[in-house]
Amino acid sequence: MKTTYAIRSMEDRDKEFIIGLSSRFNEFEFMGWREPAKMQESQVKIAKEAVENNDADSDIYVVEGEDGILLGYLHVCKTTDYFTGVVQGYISAIVVSKEGEGKGIAKGLMRKAEEWTKSKGYKQLVLNVFANNQRAVDFYTYLNYEKEIVKMVKEL
Repeated sequence: MKTTYAIRSMEDRDKEFIIGLSSRFNEFEFMGWREPAKMQESQVKIAKEAVENNDADSDIYVVEGEDGILLGYLHVCKTTDYFTGVVQGYISAIVVSKEGEGKGIAKGLMRKAEEWTKSKGYKQLVLNVFANNQRAVDFYTYLNYEKEIVKMVKEL
């Protein structure tokens, strides 16, 4: 059975949902030196800043099911490549609720991010993902995103 949903711009009433859903960013194993509580605190801070500082260079979209239940969100913004100075679209956050998993919502949000990027005249869309978040890495690879820069860390 296909799920019907709409992707729409964030409204003030969506802010609490977005901040609450940021906990999903911590549902994988971090490197040992990263403190899960600190990571959660940081994700909440990032989400709060995004919903409070939404400006002309960024947009937040939410996914609303036909029953009015919110199922995910996307935060996309402008960034500039450090090495080339090329302006790009950047996916700051993309997350789907447990209830929304497996319903094509993440693909829909990725299409929305690509549409947003093209509408701004940017030729590239970039995102960051933790290497240990294999599910997300596999998803982005499936959508033809390629690894470009790999951050290496050694705990001393």
